[in-house]
Formats: sequence, structure tokens, C-alpha cells
Amino acid sequence: MEEVESLLELIKKDYANDYRRIWSLDDRTIAVLMYERLGVIGGYSFTVMTIVDYSIEDRFCEIQVRYVGGNLSFLGTGKSEDFIKEITSSIETLAKEKLWKFQVEKVKIRNAGTPCPNCKKAYRYPKEKIREDGTVECQNCGKPFILQDNL
Repeated sequence: MEEVESLLELIKKDYANDYRRIWSLDDRTIAVLMYERLGVIGGYSFTVMTIVDYSIEDRFCEIQVRYVGGNLSFLGTGKSEDFIKEITSSIETLAKEKLWKFQVEKVKIRNAGTPCPNCKKAYRYPKEKIREDGTVECQNCGKPFILQDNL
């Protein structure tokens, strides 16, 4: 159990500001840790979920880091990929030393509707908002555009 404790402490210390849940069952430890950063200015959000599955008996440890989000600052100077490299470099080093399976994955999220070609925000539009020529007024920027898909 001590082998995985150093990993969990590393993640909890710097990369789990929002949610930490760790289950220890006999010889197995499962952990889900979340790091989340939300920006009031600019409306960005960024979430990292680290999942650890460790078994003493099976001499097995799998570490998954999944992330989603955008820039970490209003000006876009702190990219999510830079933060992921920072997080994963220390975890990856430990995983390689211990010969543990390690995976990083950027989660892709489908748009909530048709993206506006001007502001790139996506919305769904009720039939009564779609004009005869197939255009709608963007709910974010107010500019009209041709609705391609309204899933």
C-alpha cells in the first residue's frame, strides 16, 4: 500500500483541489481525484480527473489522467496542455520507475448545437427561431448565420 501512497500524496497536494475520493479494500486502492479551475473573466473552465487503480496482490497500478477545457487565463497565456504537462511529468516519472501503466487523454466534447461561424458558441434553436431562409440569430453575439445542423 505504501507504494501507491506517494503517488496519491503527490496528486492530492497539487492536482486535486476540487474532489478527492479514495477507496481502500483489502489489497486494492481505487482513487478518483479532480482538479478544476473556473474563470469568471473570459468564461473559461478546465477540469482534470485522475483515476488510480492499484492492486498489491496483482502487482498492478493503472493511472489515467483525463482533461477537458480551454485556456487557463483571460489572455490565453496559460494553455491547458502546459498545465497537463506539468501534472503528468511528475506522475509519469513515478509510474515509469514502478513500471505502472500510465495514460493521458484529452476528452472531446461534442457541441451543444450548431456553432456560430462568428463567435464559435454553439446553441440549439427551436423551430420558431429558424427563419424561412434557414438563418438564425446567434444567441451569443446576435449575428445571423445559416443553420447547418440543429441536432
